[in-house]
Amino acid sequence: MAVTPVIIMKRKSTSAIIFGALLVLSIQFENLLWETLWIFQPILLTIIGIGSLIILLNALIRKHWKSVTVIAISILLAVSIYLSRTEFFKSPPVLKARLIDDLSGISLTLREDNTFELIPESWLGASDEFKGAYQIDGNKIIFLDKPYYNSFIPDTVNIYRDKIILNGDLAKLDTSFANYFSIYFNEIPKNQ
Repeated sequence: MAVTPVIIMKRKSTSAIIFGALLVLSIQFENLLWETLWIFQPILLTIIGIGSLIILLNALIRKHWKSVTVIAISILLAVSIYLSRTEFFKSPPVLKARLIDDLSGISLTLREDNTFELIPESWLGASDEFKGAYQIDGNKIIFLDKPYYNSFIPDTVNIYRDKIILNGDLAKLDTSFANYFSIYFNEIPKNQ
């Protein structure tokens, strides 16, 4: 008879452990879930989040502190993983630009610590993010790491007024459709 309360105690904690682990894993592998499940990823994340909250509230009402602790730690881990990806912990941007195509676009952010982020976006949402280092030489941006998976964006581009020209030759300026980034934020020091 003494075994029964132990089994009940384990059952109460099992759902908290399962939903807590699912919450942390779904945040950690958010991009992978988006690539594999596409539109169902937010639905899955919502179900896991609501389930975790229901378990937390139920555990608080029933004063089952082990489950409360498990879910609270899982929520804190998930929030810390999510916050590490936001602008809050990143170096401030010095340049933001966007290349717009028919149904897609590419966002470019240059940061103060000489890192860049290039994010292709389509009507399906953002896809692979390219990150690396860059340096500025006069009006040239030199990507020290490959900025894109093919040669569409070269490793050296030119800043010309409010544009980033992709063809690399300011004498033969090509500002035709989808051949340049439009700069909408530029805080690059003028002495560079």
